[in-house]
Amino acid sequence: MMVTQWRRMDLPGLVGRGWRQLGAVLAVCGLVVLGGPSGPALAAQELDMLLNTADGKTLRLTDLRGKVVLVNFWATWCPPCLEEIPELVRFQARYADKGVVVVGVDYMDQASHEQLLRFIAQHRINYPIVHGDAGKLGQLATALGGVFGLPVTKLLDRQGRLVSTQMGGVTEKGLRELVEPFLAATAVSQ
Repeated sequence: MMVTQWRRMDLPGLVGRGWRQLGAVLAVCGLVVLGGPSGPALAAQELDMLLNTADGKTLRLTDLRGKVVLVNFWATWCPPCLEEIPELVRFQARYADKGVVVVGVDYMDQASHEQLLRFIAQHRINYPIVHGDAGKLGQLATALGGVFGLPVTKLLDRQGRLVSTQMGGVTEKGLRELVEPFLAATAVSQ
């Protein structure tokens, strides 16, 4: 007779390992796109959309032309998003003075404005977080090639061209390797 022993599962650890393993599988299957040829500059109307930030300001991606921009789609409920936030914070601190900006897009999230502000403070997020109008955020996602899971990071070069999409969590080292080739490019004159 076979005896099965039950033991308590480490659910948070299992979930975390599961997300990392899924990211590895996606990368092996070619579903993570890093680099690639530069596409045409996105239409001005797509980049000129006025977006609300959590701190009560507004932001247009066109205002960031001349900078290398990482647009990170995430949500407060997303485990791999939570894992990458410290990486994005370190990256932004290190690269802000080099002409790089991270823009977080709180996407498909039901957190209230107050909850989001507490979350930002708790995680010491040092880059702008766009949130609010789900329709606008959906248009932004579509304009940037779509968002089919979270987290997703889109890289725009200094001319506003979408040059990379990464599905899954990012690391500071991976972001450095991704962004470095675009830092040498001449900034767009205003």
